[in-house]
Amino acid sequence: MSIGLMRLVFPCLLATTALAQAPAAAAPAAPAAPAAAAVAIAPIAPTELRARREAVAQAVAKQADGKTAVVLVRGAGKQADMGAFVQLQDFLYLAGVPEPDLAVLLVVGPDGALVRDELLVPPFSRFAATWDGNFLAPGEATATRTGFATAGNVRSLHRQLDELLAADAAGARPVLFTLTEPAARTGSTPRKAADGAREMQQDRFDGRRSREESLVQALRKAHDGLRIEGLEPIVHGLRAHKSAAEVAILRRCSELTAAGHAEAMRSCTPGVGESALAAIARLQFSLQGAGPDAYGAIVGGGPNGCILHYNALTRTLRDDDLIVMDYAPTLHGYAVDVTRTFPASGTFSPAQRKLVQDVHDVQQALIREVKPGASLAKIGALCARLLTERGYKNDHGPCHHVGLAVHDPNPDVLQPGMVITVEPGAYLRDVGMGCRIEDTILVTADGCEVLSAGVPSTPDAIEALMAQPGLLQQANGAK
Repeated sequence: MSIGLMRLVFPCLLATTALAQAPAAAAPAAPAAPAAAAVAIAPIAPTELRARREAVAQAVAKQADGKTAVVLVRGAGKQADMGAFVQLQDFLYLAGVPEPDLAVLLVVGPDGALVRDELLVPPFSRFAATWDGNFLAPGEATATRTGFATAGNVRSLHRQLDELLAADAAGARPVLFTLTEPAARTGSTPRKAADGAREMQQDRFDGRRSREESLVQALRKAHDGLRIEGLEPIVHGLRAHKSAAEVAILRRCSELTAAGHAEAMRSCTPGVGESALAAIARLQFSLQGAGPDAYGAIVGGGPNGCILHYNALTRTLRDDDLIVMDYAPTLHGYAVDVTRTFPASGTFSPAQRKLVQDVHDVQQALIREVKPGASLAKIGALCARLLTERGYKNDHGPCHHVGLAVHDPNPDVLQPGMVITVEPGAYLRDVGMGCRIEDTILVTADGCEVLSAGVPSTPDAIEALMAQPGLLQQANGAK
């Protein structure tokens, strides 16, 4: 980081802290293109996490045919490298704990009652505490903190499963519900996880099964005749409907994502690298309290903007480049997805303006269709027709759900409380110019709300924003 940029960043950080401590009534009127205020949003409360497990228990009982059911959900293991730990999405949804080597063990009665609600954690290790910090330990304090009825030792999981899954006098066993598909970590998607596991198994020099498949095979071998049901349809059905607390997190994440995009636009000039724009956005995300990236930054100038998931970020921007920037962080494990397209020069050429205005008009037409009862497939068909009418090719679907995954479980028919994206794109590869405009959108009772509206998407508004000095320009002036 340059000395000039450091001189700017640290005052920004101090100002952010002051804003967070100031009374709400003293907040000034927002400027035309504000940075997101430092608003603290709490993670999901233990009471809501308990309600999720109770909902899972009710759904499990309906499929267990009058038998007792056992539910097992394992979290992610320790990282194999020095990277930050990343929890599995379904485990985070049910337990809310971003620590390694944990498990959730539930026992569900035939009536759907949650007979056992236990979080299993590793025992305290002074060595681990010295290197990694104080993690949860078995006992009442952990149960109270996390909202579970009990918190036991994860090293007893094998013994507990042997007892819980044992056959009765008639030879009958409980039904086991567990994750049977490759699990996605925060920042990934269920599809990406499945693709990676399949490639590993089909690799003739590897051939390993997924962690989930290995668990299923081991349990079937240990407990003859055990009925195992996949838990994903139940959990993913619940994940599609966001609670008020989840919406608050996604709304805040959308606001700070918009602030990062806006600062990247202000800081953009020819001669700046794609990676520098990503870094400026990431700085804004971090200053406002965001978590890790929801996905790798996509900042594509000129022909790179026609590569849908471009993330090499090696190009130095040229005066005539049109930039596709698709980038967002997570907040408390939840992801949003926002894309804007803007000119490196700060002013659209006639051809650039036409492309961006066309895609914007298509996006607005699609957003008007987002309401309860709408079909994502029909919105996709409308997108293809509108792009084709304007002379463009339809390269990708315009909608997907977001939540704990940037591509969350994806039911077709929309209902209130679902959160999706709308992202039409048009790519003129013969001239090296692409455009995608994407917003994160909440389905409301009678329509929708654009959560990421804090950063402009029309050509005129983008040009007005880019006329303002950005951090990079201020840093260069402060040298």
